[in-house]
Amino acid sequence: MAQPAAATKDFEPLQAAPDVGFWQELSQRKLDLWRLDSSNVPVTAFYEASQASRVPAKCFLQKDAFQDTRVPVGAVKVVGELKNFNTEEEFRAFLGNADARQSCLAEAVAQISSAIASGKALQEPWQLRRLLLCSFADLKKYHYSYLLTLPALKTPKPWQRVREPIEDLGPEVLALVAKGLREKDFDGLCLLTRAADVGWSLRPMADLLNVKVESEDDLILVFVDPSSEEAPAWSLQNALVLLAKHRPGRRRVLAFRDPQLAGASGYTSSGPQLRSLLFRYALDAEMESSGDCRAGWSKIATVDLTRFLDSKMVAANAVDLNIKLMKWRVLPGLEPDRLKELRVLLLGAGTLGCGVARALMGWGCRHMTFVDAGKVSFSNPVRQSLFTHKDAADGRKKATAAKEAVLAILPDAKVEDVVMDIPMPGHPHQSAELLRANVVKLQELIERHDVICMLTDSRESRWLPSLLVAAAQDRGKDAPLGLTVALGFDSFLVSRQSYQNSPAACYFCNDVTAPSDSLAFRTLDQQCTVTRPGISGLASNCAVELLAALTQHQDGFAAASSNTASISESPLGGVPHQVRGYAAEYALAPTETEPFGRCICCSPQVLQRYAAEGMGFLEQVIADSSILEDVSGLAEMKAAMSGMEGDVEAFDEFEDL
Repeated sequence: MAQPAAATKDFEPLQAAPDVGFWQELSQRKLDLWRLDSSNVPVTAFYEASQASRVPAKCFLQKDAFQDTRVPVGAVKVVGELKNFNTEEEFRAFLGNADARQSCLAEAVAQISSAIASGKALQEPWQLRRLLLCSFADLKKYHYSYLLTLPALKTPKPWQRVREPIEDLGPEVLALVAKGLREKDFDGLCLLTRAADVGWSLRPMADLLNVKVESEDDLILVFVDPSSEEAPAWSLQNALVLLAKHRPGRRRVLAFRDPQLAGASGYTSSGPQLRSLLFRYALDAEMESSGDCRAGWSKIATVDLTRFLDSKMVAANAVDLNIKLMKWRVLPGLEPDRLKELRVLLLGAGTLGCGVARALMGWGCRHMTFVDAGKVSFSNPVRQSLFTHKDAADGRKKATAAKEAVLAILPDAKVEDVVMDIPMPGHPHQSAELLRANVVKLQELIERHDVICMLTDSRESRWLPSLLVAAAQDRGKDAPLGLTVALGFDSFLVSRQSYQNSPAACYFCNDVTAPSDSLAFRTLDQQCTVTRPGISGLASNCAVELLAALTQHQDGFAAASSNTASISESPLGGVPHQVRGYAAEYALAPTETEPFGRCICCSPQVLQRYAAEGMGFLEQVIADSSILEDVSGLAEMKAAMSGMEGDVEAFDEFEDL
C-alpha cells in the first residue's frame, strides 16, 4: 500500500492480499444477492505474526471474509467495509474524486477516534484496525480492480522510539507470550506485566486503567506484528494513540514475531534466532490524535482471475452469468436453478435433438441424455448443429457425437449417450430378446429423468415413450413430463401431454388410425425430412422456452394451459398445452387441448391393458399395431362412422426428423 510522501519508514505498510476465493465469493454474492445494490458491505480480514525474514506484512482477505466468523487461531482481526461499484465509470469517477476518497477516510478515522476516546477500544481492540476496500468487478472477464486503505491516526509530531535488546525479556518470556496469544482471545493486543510474586503474565487490554506495577518497565504493550522489517507494522500506530490517551509515559512495546515458540518445549542458543523486537516509545498528552488520517489510499490494483481458475469452471460460470443477470432488472422472480437441475432425456439426436440441446444449454441445463441408433451422415451437419463433416466422415454414432459436442461447449455438463433403437408399433424387426432389452432400457431411462423429449424421425417411434410417460403419471411428484416436437414443411408442433391430474392431449390424440410402418417403401423425398431450414430452430427453441416457463410456474409441470403472460403464475409468461407455428404466416398458435377418450396411446383402455399385461401387450403391438384400434375403442367408433362419406385418416400433417 502506497503512503503519502510525508510518511516515513517508522512503520511498515500492510499489503492487502485478497485471495482467489475472496474474488470468487464476491462474484457469487454480486450475482445472486447484491445485484444492482452497491451499498457498503462489511468484511473481515486478518493478519498474522511475521514468521520469516523479508516477507511483506500482509492483510489477508479470504472466501469467508463476508461472514462474521472467527479468524484463524493466533491471527488478528481487521474489520472493514467493501464498496463494489456497479460500473467501471463509477469506479473511475471515485478514483478521480479526492473529496469522495477523503470523506471515506474521515468516516473511518472518526470511528477509530471515538473508540479510543470512549475507551471502547480497550474492550474491543479490533476497533483500532479498519480496512476500506473499493472495487469494480468485471464479471464477464473475471477482472477485478481495487484500491484500499488501512487508516492510521495522524499525530501532531512523529513518534519517538528507541530500540531495546530483546534479550531483556528472553526466550522463556517470549514462549509465554506465544502460548498466551494462541490459547486466549487477546485479539492481537494485550499487556505483559510483571509482579514480584508471580513473574511475567499476560492480561487483556481492558486492564490497562487499573493494573498496578512496581516499575513502568514492568508494563509492556504486546502487539502481534506482521512486519519482517526493522520497523513495526503500520497498524501499531492506533494502538500507540490508545496507550497515549489512557496511560501515557515512556512505554515499552513488544513487536511479537515468534509464534513458533507456542509449541516449543525449550529454547537453546542453537535454535532459531529470536525475531521479535522490543521498543520504547515516548507517549505523552501531545501525541493524542489530531483527528486526521496519516494513511493514504493504495495504488489501483487489478486481478485477472482467469489465470487461477480452471477453464471449465470459467465456462460454467459464464453460462450461469447470462441467466443470473436476468434477475437483476428483467425477471427478479426467476429461479434458474429449477431448469439447471432438470434431467432431460432427448429421444432422437437429429435436427431437433441438436436444436433442443443447444437451447437447453443456453438456459444452463446440465443434465442430458441422448438416445439414438443412427450415424451422422454427410447431409446432417448443415441442419444438425452439434455435428461436423468429420463426424460424418468417421461414421460416428449420433448419440455419442452429440454428447461430446455438448461437453466441448459446456464442459461441466453431465451428458450420457445411449445407442439403441426404440421399439415401434408395426415394426416386428427385432428379436424377442432385443425387444425386451430395449423396452427395459427405455423404461429405466424414463424413470430417472424429469423431462422426456420425443424428437425422433417417425411418428411410430414416439408411441412407446409417450405410453411409458402416460403410465408413469401415478408416481406423483416424481412423474416425468412428456414433450413432443414435430415438423412439417413450413410448420411445427410443440405439445406437452397430461401430467398427473392436469389433462392434456398427447401426440397421438389426434390420430384416428393406429401407427404403422411409415419407413418402408419411401421414395428419396420421403426418406428425408423436407422442411424449410429455419423451422427446426423455431420449433426447438419454442419447446425449450415452454419448458422453461413451466419450471417457473407456481404449479410446475401441472400448470393449466395459459396462452397469455401472467407474471404472478410464471415470470416467463404463458404455458399452453400446445403451440403450432406457421412460418409462411410468421404466426404462433397456442392452444389448450384435451385427451381423446379413444386415443391409441394415452386412453384409459390402452393404459389399463398395458398395466395388466406389460411386455406381452407391447409384443403384440410391435407385431401388429392394428390391435390398438380395438383396445382403444377406435375401431368401434370408426365402424359407427362407416356410413359417412370418405375414409377416416390421420389429420395431423406433422412428422419429424
